[in-house]
Amino acid sequence: MKTREYFNTYIKRISSQPLFVNIASLGMVQIANYLIPVIIVPFVIRALGVEAFGKASYAQNIVAYLTILVNFGFDYSATQDVAINRDDKEKLRSVFWTVINFKVILLSVSFVVLGALYFTSHKVNEEPLLYFYAALINVGFVFFPNWFFQGMEKMAKMSLFNFAVKFIGALLVVLAVSSPADYCLYLLILSLTYALVGILAFFYVLRRFDLGAHRCSMEKKIITKSVPVFLNTIFASLYTMSGMTILGMYVSDIELGVYGGVYKIIMAFVVLASMPINVAIFPMMSREFEKSQASGFLLMRKMVRILFPVMLLYCACICWFSPLIVRVFLGEQAGNSVFYLRLFSLLPMLVVFASFLTVQCLYGLHLQIYAPWVGGIVGLLCVAANFLVIPIYGSIGAIAAYLGAEVLEMLLSGMFVFFYIKR
Repeated sequence: MKTREYFNTYIKRISSQPLFVNIASLGMVQIANYLIPVIIVPFVIRALGVEAFGKASYAQNIVAYLTILVNFGFDYSATQDVAINRDDKEKLRSVFWTVINFKVILLSVSFVVLGALYFTSHKVNEEPLLYFYAALINVGFVFFPNWFFQGMEKMAKMSLFNFAVKFIGALLVVLAVSSPADYCLYLLILSLTYALVGILAFFYVLRRFDLGAHRCSMEKKIITKSVPVFLNTIFASLYTMSGMTILGMYVSDIELGVYGGVYKIIMAFVVLASMPINVAIFPMMSREFEKSQASGFLLMRKMVRILFPVMLLYCACICWFSPLIVRVFLGEQAGNSVFYLRLFSLLPMLVVFASFLTVQCLYGLHLQIYAPWVGGIVGLLCVAANFLVIPIYGSIGAIAAYLGAEVLEMLLSGMFVFFYIKR
């Protein structure tokens, strides 16, 4: 009886902590953003077929580069600004409107880039509507102020709202998508639901935090602070997304569909593991490093000791249950999906600890100026590796290059941190 009472008291104490609430809330957001689309993959593949699904997946891959442009690294730099200045209403107002206004400009630029791709890429030229529908998701990325909620550590209400709207979007896909001809409609529904979340979240923040209208001028410091993060994200995309981009040059839409299905599954596992933990911890880590290096590294060591066995078990479960996961999410048209997923199974752990060394350490120590060097070296080597191995090994080569890139990122980031401490 005493054991049960102690356990219940412990759970109540932990669950009342802001960190726990933020991790749980961010987990809900990521379930809405990544897991729900994965859950409907079996239906989508059956309705569209692997080939049409491959076309849709490739369009999402290309548009993801435009999303990086629109986000411009604000997910971390603006989060840090909000976390540090949360009690300064005027500063919060300035950060908020600078980020939103600049993102609107970048959204316009992204559509210009997409228009240029229409004239230079045969895939975009053949399916312009498909790529336009996919690009509409960036409207949501402009207006959904996830960086603001993360900095304020107030994610619970928005996570539930996000989940509800994404669920409606998934329901619309199930109801509306019924044949291979509906692959454009599939992306349109996914984009519009996220855009709806973003716009409603934008107005919610205006009212809830009394941010109001702000003068049109933008603070240059807020934007320039994001440049290293933006550059690092671009370089990171070279190894997170270039595999599928280059794969599309050498394999059929059917093989793209198989790889795309596995990629969606593993990225859902990656994001569910890494994003809630890293993003919820980032404001705390920033404050600890502001106090002292020793305080920041002490918190980091505690987190690593807890997370390592958890992530090892997490990856082992993905590997062991790969046949079941593939059967449930991809069905009978899976091809080599089980083998691909097992190869990918170490990725969540690699991403979590690579993020700890880059996001938590480099940015926490205000060493983000070195992040583009890490990302640039890793990204360029990964692209070179993809061009070498994909023509020979196809999807297996793309997976191997991605895993190797994450290991290299950890080694390089650790090296920068080590030499900074020892200087």
